[in-house]
Amino acid sequence: MKAAKAFSLIEALIATVIGAISILAITYSYIFFNNTYQKITDKAKMSQSGRSSLQMVAKDLRNAGYKNMNYEATSGQTWDRWIEKIDDFGGSKGDKLRIWYNTSARDRIEVQYFLKKDSSGDTYLVREMIENPVRNPMRMNCQRFDTQKNCEPITIVSKATDFQVFFNDQNGNRVNNVAVGSDNQSKVHTAEVYITVRSPNELLKNPISFDMLNGGTAGNFTKRDKYLRETFYISVYLRNVVKL
Repeated sequence: MKAAKAFSLIEALIATVIGAISILAITYSYIFFNNTYQKITDKAKMSQSGRSSLQMVAKDLRNAGYKNMNYEATSGQTWDRWIEKIDDFGGSKGDKLRIWYNTSARDRIEVQYFLKKDSSGDTYLVREMIENPVRNPMRMNCQRFDTQKNCEPITIVSKATDFQVFFNDQNGNRVNNVAVGSDNQSKVHTAEVYITVRSPNELLKNPISFDMLNGGTAGNFTKRDKYLRETFYISVYLRNVVKL
């Protein structure tokens, strides 16, 4: 009879160890590449969200103060609303930006940008539009416009940590207290907008501190967690306000 061939105990143990090492290496590689892919995906979402929202804000800012050549103020209306900033709106530490301009010879529109909080306490940036805000205010983002049913502002950045607006005069100096009825509206030459976007997922191994350096009454504040954050910036020349 021929002797039966088989693995010895040592050979079996060696094979088991090699197999375990291979599985661990594959698992580690999967986790590493998955985390890398998640970071790339989240950064792409942050970049797209931040840049597209800035383009939207910039478009409204360029329209700020636009007055139709045939516009005639009706009873109770005056042309005193062009642009306004409110610090620390709703306790969010972020600003509220309000913009007014004509859409026709009879109609005006008010556009608002501000931060809102969800049930978890996270903030997101929204845009709200109001037609004829003084004469006959009608919110435009509604399920039923005619009955003003279920009106909610549109979310333009779902993970916005901060929203800051600064106004400058023609010499580059800060213009503060820009509000309805204030002469400071006419001094504004350019607007700087900063939007800080947070990653959808926790991507850092250890918590880090992120300092928000805000002006106005909100003051500075710090966030400490495992999320990535990126701040997007744009400077806009307010062509219609300057012409007024």
